[in-house]
Amino acid sequence: MGWPIKLSTLALLALDSLLARTVNQQPLKAPIAVDDWNPWLSRPWDEQPDKDATSNLIFQSLAGLMQMKANSKHPNGHSIVRASIPPGTALYHGRHKVEYPTRDWIAFDPEHSAIFALGSNGTLLTFITTRELTLLYFDGCSGNKVDGVVDTQDLLFWGRLQHKRQGWWGELERIEDGCTWARQYGIDGFVRMEFDFEIMYCDFSDGLELVSVISPVNGQPPVTHPSRPPPRGTPYTRDNLSQVLSRISPAEATFHGFLRTERPGEVLEQPDGLMMALSPLTPPPGWKGTLPFLGFEAKRSGTWHNDFPGELRVRPEPSTLVSFFDPSLTSLVTARRNMTRNEYAAGNISREDLARLRQDVAEMAARPSGAGSGVDWVGLARVIEERFRDRLPYLQHLLRQPVVNSSAQAAAVRKQLMVSLIPYMHREAIGESEWFANIARDCATRFTAGLPVSRFTKQERLLHCAIDEVLHEICRVYTGAWVDAFDVEAKSMEAATSLLAKWADEFNALIEWLDWPVWIQCHPACEVSEYCYVPQGRPWGLPDDHEPRCLSIEDEIF
Repeated sequence: MGWPIKLSTLALLALDSLLARTVNQQPLKAPIAVDDWNPWLSRPWDEQPDKDATSNLIFQSLAGLMQMKANSKHPNGHSIVRASIPPGTALYHGRHKVEYPTRDWIAFDPEHSAIFALGSNGTLLTFITTRELTLLYFDGCSGNKVDGVVDTQDLLFWGRLQHKRQGWWGELERIEDGCTWARQYGIDGFVRMEFDFEIMYCDFSDGLELVSVISPVNGQPPVTHPSRPPPRGTPYTRDNLSQVLSRISPAEATFHGFLRTERPGEVLEQPDGLMMALSPLTPPPGWKGTLPFLGFEAKRSGTWHNDFPGELRVRPEPSTLVSFFDPSLTSLVTARRNMTRNEYAAGNISREDLARLRQDVAEMAARPSGAGSGVDWVGLARVIEERFRDRLPYLQHLLRQPVVNSSAQAAAVRKQLMVSLIPYMHREAIGESEWFANIARDCATRFTAGLPVSRFTKQERLLHCAIDEVLHEICRVYTGAWVDAFDVEAKSMEAATSLLAKWADEFNALIEWLDWPVWIQCHPACEVSEYCYVPQGRPWGLPDDHEPRCLSIEDEIF
């Protein structure tokens, strides 16, 4: 019985001491962060972004790093980021001959490499990384070997576009000259994305240990399956498939073991055609039953990395993210003004802007690993996405409903505005203009006010400004609607109807402007017999076709 009494006495004494120390103290106030190079900290809370703003585009790039869906929707990449792969990571290489590679392509999934292990001498090699690999990652569909998607690589390696070979078969020069550039910075290769992620690896004798060599069994692919049901969404038809195939003409293969002088059809003793269709015509001795072609699994394995966190074996360093969306690259700002989102291309950059950007890449490539503030930029972007990823579409849903009882509908919207803004609502001066302004400012700065700005790299300053502007715009729209909704329950139904239309326009515009990767989904969700796929446009489909769709697991068309 003694212990409870003693503990209670101690608690009362501690409380008395605390009260004595705090009698003369002022109410606790949050510190104000000052950052002279970040303009959003000094602008009015209700100021809209400039029409040339790129903060939303930089945020999209950051939030979509190493994710198939995000980079398939917007295939023309605009970011160059240093990345690493940890030791002990399995990587795969397929080739049509029994020969050890020197400088070639390597994949993360065996399904991807197996499609290049062609013919009776086809070989699939498995490697394990023996140390941390240092790489550069080009975002977008940078492995698709067509104009636009390879711009960032060509501009970095050659300082201009249209250098030497173009299209599909410029790859050998690209890897040779890219690795020559990389050698001076200790970079092992380049991460790119096509229907799955891949690496252009500069020296197979350094950083990799061979652990397995097999001659894989490959079946003969079917040509067409006209009886199969079309995919949900906009289906590929015989007409548009012929357009796709017409852009992939037979040519010399110059990678995965093919020499410049070799044609795949001649080497493998079968007609020239789409590379994915090359495989032995007959099963190997001793095989029983059918031997279906499994090459299309490469496309499906890529979708394993559709959403966040994407391809986990690659670890980007956002503190090194050099972006062609940097607003200081004024030539690209001007070029984008009359373009749609998927027309944006790094190749429109001026010589002067390109010289500065290449210098930035060289500086970040030479920078010691771990330099910078240590801020988890990808995690920060993810937290912001998670806070609003469901709330914004739900508000949009409420505002799209037919107006039956506008007062009740406006009250429902008012509640949802409060859900997001309540952490920033103070008790003082409720309803006054400064109260609303403080809500907007707190909402916009709460995530970033305490970041260690003095340790930022140049690239981190860009990310910080982009995140602040994105938050500013989200909070501007929310708070602007809250100004109207604060007393909407006392307004007429006519006034409520007008406000519902106004809010619908504002939130629709916000969601379109943000265009977050997290919203790239198949609707309705795919069945167990399907998978969600975002077409990448050229060369695997029509140029402007990037809408997610459900495809059958038995689908056999690239």
